[in-house]
Formats: sequence, structure tokens, C-alpha cells
Amino acid sequence: MKNTYLQLVQMISGILAGLLLAVHIGVQRLDVILGFLGIYVSNTLSFNSMIERAKQISWVTLYIMLLFFAMLHASNGLYKISVEMNLSRTSLRLSIIFIILVGLIFFILGAYTPITLFMK
Repeated sequence: MKNTYLQLVQMISGILAGLLLAVHIGVQRLDVILGFLGIYVSNTLSFNSMIERAKQISWVTLYIMLLFFAMLHASNGLYKISVEMNLSRTSLRLSIIFIILVGLIFFILGAYTPITLFMK
């Protein structure tokens, strides 16, 4: 049952991370996408455009959700690799603790920037 649950978490987090990444890339290249339709917008990659997005709670939420699902997907994958390596029980526990700690550190560092920009 545990492996089925983890497999489901892996699939759902991968799908959600992929969808959120598609939205993120789509917005970054919105000027090119709309240019094909004959609609011209200002440069979406400019600093001012990025700061405007950073002031909106919807974009901050999207970026933090993207980070969360990507970290969950990566951590779950690393956990599965650790289990398949046939490590001793102690080594497996240490690797799981390491994966969780590194994942949390990267999540906190990654979430710091959008939250800080939103608060300014």
C-alpha cells in the first residue's frame, strides 16, 4: 500500500509541476506567443514586468506551488532510488533524513525570493 501511495504522489506531483511550469514558461514567452496571433505586448522578460508579477498574490502562489511540487517530486524520486539501493536500515534512514532536510532547505531558500518581492 505504501508503494502505491508513493507512486500516486509521484505521478500527481509530476503532472502538477509540469502544468505549473507550462504556465510559467508561457507567461515568460507571452510576447512571442501573442506575436504569432498579431497581438503585440511589451517585453514580458523585462525587470519591470517581473516586479509587477511579483506584486500579485496569484503569481507568488503559482511560483511557490511550482517549487513545492517540483521539490516533492524530486524528493520522492530520490527516496525511491535510496530504497532500491538495498542500503542497510541505518543508511536508509540517514539518507531519508538527508533528503528531507535538503528538500526543506531548498524549498525555504526558493520561497524566500517571491515572498520577499511580494512584501516590498
